[in-house]
Amino acid sequence: MKRPTQIIAGIALALAACAAIAAPGTMEGIEKQPVNVSAIAMFVVFVMSTLGITYWAASKTKSTADFYTAGGGITGFQNGLAIAGDYMSAATLLGLSSLIYAKGFDGFIYTISFFVGWPIILFLMAERLRNLGKFTFADIASYRLDQGKIRTFAAFGSLTVVCFYLIVQMVGAGQLIQLLFGL
Repeated sequence: MKRPTQIIAGIALALAACAAIAAPGTMEGIEKQPVNVSAIAMFVVFVMSTLGITYWAASKTKSTADFYTAGGGITGFQNGLAIAGDYMSAATLLGLSSLIYAKGFDGFIYTISFFVGWPIILFLMAERLRNLGKFTFADIASYRLDQGKIRTFAAFGSLTVVCFYLIVQMVGAGQLIQLLFGL
């Protein structure tokens, strides 16, 4: 049992090392901007309000079902805003625009897959998942297969994807902080 854990830890460390070379140490060609106090103030207000909403929502969450479904008390409009927030991240916007830039029309065709994928999931899978009472890929797969192995595999796959997604997200956040704080 110790051997697979060491292998997974080694792979995770190797992936983390890739993040260190994701962007150069200095961004040449960027002019240093003066400190923008109003932008910094709005940034702090935004972060504090986000933390306040998170604290308020966490106090209302009592179970796993409450966490994944917001207690069943959100409207369709609120759910639409949540889905839009998932799509409009720095990683998605930077990744898709760079894919279109690099591959042209082929990259544009790839972006359409997002719009094609949602109805397929909605009409073919959502009802079944709701009836099963399961919320994640690991929950569904472990329902029929060996729970320990499937959850380990799902965790490893999720961490691999999240690591690469996080690299792009942090580059976007770094550019925003650089612009806001005049670094």
